[in-house]
Amino acid sequence: MKASKNRKKVDLDLQNTINFPLISVISVSAEKDPNAPSECLSKCLTPLAKLQRSFSYVFNNFEKVCDLLEDGAFCARKCNQEDQTKFYQYTTFYRIHCIDYEEDIQEHLMCIAKAAADADLVCKDKCKQAHKVEKNASKETKMKKECLTLECSTLCYFDELAESCPEARNVLLKINVGQVHSMASGVHPITMEKMLPECRNLHNTEYMRAKLLASSSSLLMDHTPSETETEERPVITA
Repeated sequence: MKASKNRKKVDLDLQNTINFPLISVISVSAEKDPNAPSECLSKCLTPLAKLQRSFSYVFNNFEKVCDLLEDGAFCARKCNQEDQTKFYQYTTFYRIHCIDYEEDIQEHLMCIAKAAADADLVCKDKCKQAHKVEKNASKETKMKKECLTLECSTLCYFDELAESCPEARNVLLKINVGQVHSMASGVHPITMEKMLPECRNLHNTEYMRAKLLASSSSLLMDHTPSETETEERPVITA
């Protein structure tokens, strides 16, 4: 893996010029619309956009994914400032894991990588079934369902991974809260006000923290330690 110190330097260079609404998934559109990535930006995003979108892939190929993010960041520096802003926006999910919390993740990577495959299966099925979207649904209804699905996925992945890797619970909580905070900090108050309540919740740090803590508390109550489990559970502090 390339030195994390170098990755942090690239990220800080971008932060000097960037303050933009953040999203967690890359989406490179081939359509010719005002928001579509430029040719320069598309070139930088394509390697990341081709990655399999699953937690299992990301955590089982962590070094590769983070190195691709670093390469993409260097590539984006050759683009204009607007494109650099968009690169920072589109790669939030990878940036949070590879830069902001890389050292924390490394300590628990083996356990999380092993648990991620089952988490992918459980959460994709659970959240899609819970928030199905009819083909003839209105645009507003589809957006509402998408935001509810994302909230469901966030909580589900946290539950599944924290249950399998209890020692990583604090780290997982910090990552999720950190990502929500990053998203919220880049959204203009007027834009936030115009969002559907279900989507606004995803940008509400206190709302999501409370949801995650409630979810975690339920996990702790449901799990009764055996006599051989003598180690003290980590206290959630995020």
